Parts: sequence; C-alpha cells; structure tokens
Amino acid sequence: MFKKIPNSPRPGRLAFAALAASLLLSACAMTPASDDERVVERAQARWDAIIAGDVETAYEFFSPGYRSTHSLIDFAVGERVRRVKRTSAEYLEHQCEETRCLVTFKLGFIVHKPVPGMIDYSSSSKVEDTWIKTNGEWWYLPKK
Repeated sequence: MFKKIPNSPRPGRLAFAALAASLLLSACAMTPASDDERVVERAQARWDAIIAGDVETAYEFFSPGYRSTHSLIDFAVGERVRRVKRTSAEYLEHQCEETRCLVTFKLGFIVHKPVPGMIDYSSSSKVEDTWIKTNGEWWYLPKK
C-alpha cells in the first residue's frame, strides 16, 4: 500500500536534526552581549526607569561609589521635587574605551508652568551619560 521512499530520513534522524538545530539557536541566544551592547542596554534601562518614575530601579544603575555616599531616599526626593519631567529618551550614539563609555541620548522633557501665563513648555535636549566598568559591570557615574 505505502511505498518506501529510498532516501527519506528516518524519524530518529529528524529528531536529532531538530534537537541539534534548537541547541545551536539557543547557544546563539545565550551568547553574552558585548560591552558596547551591555552599556547601551543599561543606559536605556536607566532612562526608562526614570521616565516611568521607578526611582528604586533607576538608583540601582548608579555606581557603587555614588550609592555609598547618596542614599536612595535622597535620590528619590531629588527626583520627586524636580520641576522638569522627562518624557522620553532616545539612544543616539556611544563612544567606549576599555572601562569608560559616553552614551548620548535625545532626552524629551516638559516643564509645567515655567513662567506666569504659560501652561507647559516641552522640548528635547542631547544629554551625555558617563558609564564606568567596575568589577565586570557597567555603572552610571553622574556629573558632580
């Protein structure tokens, strides 16, 4: 009734081929990101947290040295009383050396009631963030 096709793969071979292909794909997915990719990911995640108002997450991106001298509460209060509300952060470029990167963003912002008679002022500006690599991880280093 059924005719055997001479060169058809056997079910065991198909399963092995599928397993091998999935292992190769998962190995590619688990390849660690390069330093450049990692710092850009962390820089974007920091800005995303700030824009979302998640001060706890944003604070975790600061360098260990900064966090040893500035508490989460101090950082949160500074963010909450800020008159400028950040609305977007678009990655533009980065320049990295071995343990230091400068990451540039186009930062959108709005200022509510900046002067009498004006309701809101919105604009954007380029910002350059400094990131340093310490103990194998990239950390945000704020300007003094």
